Amino acid sequence: MILVMPVTPKVRACRFGLVPNTQVFQSPLSRVSQTLELPGSEWQGTYTYPPMTRAQAGVWLSFLVKLRGASGRFYAGDETYTTPRGVATGTPLVNGASQTGSTLNTKGWSGPTTGIMLAGDYIAFDLPSGLRQLHMVVADVNSDAGGLAALVIEPPIRESPAADAAIITTSPTCAMRLVNDDQSAWDISTALHHGIAFSGIEELTL
Repeated sequence: MILVMPVTPKVRACRFGLVPNTQVFQSPLSRVSQTLELPGSEWQGTYTYPPMTRAQAGVWLSFLVKLRGASGRFYAGDETYTTPRGVATGTPLVNGASQTGSTLNTKGWSGPTTGIMLAGDYIAFDLPSGLRQLHMVVADVNSDAGGLAALVIEPPIRESPAADAAIITTSPTCAMRLVNDDQSAWDISTALHHGIAFSGIEELTL
């Protein structure tokens, strides 16, 4: 089961981004470098919450304990960017099965609409495997009169979504795990305020 993070209190600070998977080879003689891009880039986030009383912290402590360290899975995303800048109206769906690469064909948007999604907006969709993929739209896009739009996204599609899969534009997330077992600990001050912070990295398989 993939857990959902508690919603209150709101995050105080969030560091979120895509961690690429690359290798760099540098000649010891000429110092000329070659880089190799590999599949397997992952979203990573660090979440820091304001001091909480025991009553406020209870649901968060329960969440961390239920993860059982890095063995559990939870939905998380960019907590500072939960709504798109684009218009994002309609009921967007994946337009066609077996899609791969960095372009996702979609349908169901309001149309025709300029700026239906803008560069920097996030989308997510659930996969047949049970995971959820998170992507960033990296170019402004308009929908046409039929509500179609081709979204240019990063990272490239890893697992093809099913045709007609719903596209999430508000508070989009992906499945994550804690980066290590130590993330499931928390700090307690002499005033009995709980300090909760943890880091997660995207899980690419179940």
